[in-house]
Amino acid sequence: MSTIELTEANFEETISSHDIVLIDFWAEWCGPCRSFAPIYEAAAETHQDVTFAKVDTEAERRLAGMFGISSIPTLVAFRDKIVVFSQAGALPAPALEQVISGVRELDMDDVRRQIEAQQSEQERARASVADLAAAHAQGAVVIDVRERHEYLAGHLADAQLMPMNTVPARVQDLPTDRPVYVICQTGARSSQATAFLRSKGVDAINVEGGMSEWERNGYAVTRGA
Repeated sequence: MSTIELTEANFEETISSHDIVLIDFWAEWCGPCRSFAPIYEAAAETHQDVTFAKVDTEAERRLAGMFGISSIPTLVAFRDKIVVFSQAGALPAPALEQVISGVRELDMDDVRRQIEAQQSEQERARASVADLAAAHAQGAVVIDVRERHEYLAGHLADAQLMPMNTVPARVQDLPTDRPVYVICQTGARSSQATAFLRSKGVDAINVEGGMSEWERNGYAVTRGA
């Protein structure tokens, strides 16, 4: 089976109408892409049950952007419309065969359960400012990961200042038996801090929208120390 040239126009149909789809993100100027091309084409001829597609990242910049492609070649594998593999670099033929076998052998019911669990975890790890307001009224632990001058300009009463660069060294200062709400100005820095803290066993929860959203909704702000 020959490879399919994938574009924005035929992407959804291709993914939806085939059980297993491999996508090679490439560009004409890329030497490793050209080296990988014959290996990929040979596999396409061998594995008739797999759909092999290619995306020219120069011609399909938006499609490449959807996948966050920053290095080529990058191989992405779909099974049942779910991304189950993504790796940059030109694979030798044996490694490509291993990827194909691995994708075939996946227990997709287990994959879906893992995705659902991950989504539940992600939901658990974020809160709106309204959620924070309710928790704050009950004495929730709140850490503010902005810089001191930002904190002094306006923060939640009782929020503990813990600038981003100090978080790794102060993990032991945080409780592990109750949630810790993490806030910054917009939710970006606090999202990074939340991910780090959760990896260390802290039940950290990112406050989406941060202090900007908190103030926009009219919640009380403390100025100064």
